[in-house]
Amino acid sequence: MDIRSLGYIVIESNDLENWRHFACDVLGMMLNRELSDKESLYLKLDDRPFRILVRSGEAERFAAAGWQLAGPDAFDAALAELDQDDIPWLPGSEAECAARRVHGFASLRDPSGNLCEIYHGTVHDHTPFLSPMGVSEFVTGEMGLGHIVLPAAQYEDTYRFYTSLLGFRLSDTMRLGPISLSFLHCNPRHHSVALMGSDVPSGLVHFMIEMGTLNDVGYTLDRVHAADLHLSASLGRHPNDQMTSFYVRSPAGFDVEVGYGGIQVDDSTWTTAEITVASLWGHKGLGQ
Repeated sequence: MDIRSLGYIVIESNDLENWRHFACDVLGMMLNRELSDKESLYLKLDDRPFRILVRSGEAERFAAAGWQLAGPDAFDAALAELDQDDIPWLPGSEAECAARRVHGFASLRDPSGNLCEIYHGTVHDHTPFLSPMGVSEFVTGEMGLGHIVLPAAQYEDTYRFYTSLLGFRLSDTMRLGPISLSFLHCNPRHHSVALMGSDVPSGLVHFMIEMGTLNDVGYTLDRVHAADLHLSASLGRHPNDQMTSFYVRSPAGFDVEVGYGGIQVDDSTWTTAEITVASLWGHKGLGQ
């Protein structure tokens, strides 16, 4: 498939105000007031109408990842691939497409049960991004929202799903004790999805947002402390994507990685490797 980026994620929550405070007042995302209502929050990180949709639900959980295809031809080709491989999928209704501001999407589940939405055609609203907390920018563009780390209890089958079917390419691997991880890319971002060979009740290990400057990260860390939020991992630097980041616990129970300075992959020169430590320095508390 011709997947270009992680276009959006969908989260369900029974406390939208808590998410608004966390996302906007702490992380510096912008609320799209034209789209948001009492049942949903549309959170902007750039010129897209939203990158994160938090919708009302019975419990706090990660609901879906939206993977953007190049266009309508790529979308039709992707559906043909699914049919050829006997992969069940459901078309997005007109109302569901409107809610996601896309021309069309199809939903399917990977072998570990994670919901994927493959889509094409973003409907822009041309509202400029302005962080309420002064974040200079979130690094998105052709690299998409950031990255997600998904639970993959059916690890080998899920790896084949993302690489052989969806077309992701391996960046590197890691083992944390008995747990295997694979980091996969579909654009220059080191990884848009990572698979962790375990199960997670909230449906997500973490998602990552990359900020424009190290000061943006530092100011956000100060706001995390001021809001007395749970810091899951202190400031540190990863050896694989070279991201300087910290991890904060979200209202849904999974973490958000806030980072700066991730390296980019050039497929013409990149070679895969096994990473043997989670951090070069810092990240105290990671994985606990």
